[in-house]
Amino acid sequence: MSVSPEDFKYHITIDIRWRDLDALNHVNNSVYLTYLEQARTHYLHECIQWDWQTDGMILASATIDFKIALILSDKPKVYVRCSHIGNKSFTLQYCITTERNGRTVIATTATTILVGFNYQTEATQPIPENKRQRLREFENLA
Repeated sequence: MSVSPEDFKYHITIDIRWRDLDALNHVNNSVYLTYLEQARTHYLHECIQWDWQTDGMILASATIDFKIALILSDKPKVYVRCSHIGNKSFTLQYCITTERNGRTVIATTATTILVGFNYQTEATQPIPENKRQRLREFENLA
């Protein structure tokens, strides 16, 4: 995935915790999923006004491409955007950056697919039209 931070409208800054590091003193690869989840939650709440009580969803797929290792002194920014909206699912793209030697560098890119889900019936469900519309409007998607 070829992306640039300029391609995104939304981002949050993540604080790297000591516990995020592995024996090699860089952020463990499994922790990146937590960073994506944190950014995704803020994006959906702040930009789309997602209602977690009524609009269920599940994570169906996650793909992460690692470019450079993050270390404790980094202050990464996680960028999020919706790139595709289907009837029952939507795709989010991510770009994690940090500053190195006075330059912004891409540490990681990622993609997740989220699916509407009804927890009472344990079945997929369509994404509510008002949420689909908010995603389209925020991202200027057709």
